Amino acid sequence: MTNLKAPTPVGPYSMFRYLSTLAPIGNWVMAGSIPIDPSSGQLNNDTVEDEVNQVFDNIEAVLADNNKTLEDVKKFTVFLMDLSYTPLVNAQIEKRIKGEYPARSTIQVAGLPMGARVEIECLG
Repeated sequence: MTNLKAPTPVGPYSMFRYLSTLAPIGNWVMAGSIPIDPSSGQLNNDTVEDEVNQVFDNIEAVLADNNKTLEDVKKFTVFLMDLSYTPLVNAQIEKRIKGEYPARSTIQVAGLPMGARVEIECLG
């Protein structure tokens, strides 16, 4: 992990919310994360691989701020500008998650915030 500080949302929304009155043991949702470098507020987008790495760093930072890890994620929803990026996402999941893999939906989209090529949201 290159950076544990979570980026600021790019709009009026929460990055992490509990969905149950049983929080913090209930279900939770994490807003979609794009490859914003928290130190600069700019996209880390020299390559698609940089974007995927930054997205997972950002996810881990938001989860850590909420006493969670990638092991707590039950489902990823992955939004990609091109489905050919899927192997890069797979590689990060295999690298960062040692337990049971979350369920996942992967969707090719026409556009993402700030011109990002990758966005991932999480459910736990």
